Amino acid sequence: MQVSSITSKGQVIIPVEIRKSLHLITGQKVQFSCKNNVITIVPVENDISLVYGLLKSSKSVSLVEMDEAIASANCND
Repeated sequence: MQVSSITSKGQVIIPVEIRKSLHLITGQKVQFSCKNNVITIVPVENDISLVYGLLKSSKSVSLVEMDEAIASANCND
């Protein structure tokens, strides 16, 4: 069993062995739940499909236009 302390800000360090076994990385989100005085921490999957459609644009851009924009930005360096 791993033991950790709670800081004055309510932060808890997840022991390195547990972070490694769950493949947790810095900045990753975790979900907390509590039932019968037992706290469960579950990693939130980084699923790119969850953000699909989040950004909207009224204008579409062709690949040629993208290439031209990239080329002109590189020339300004």
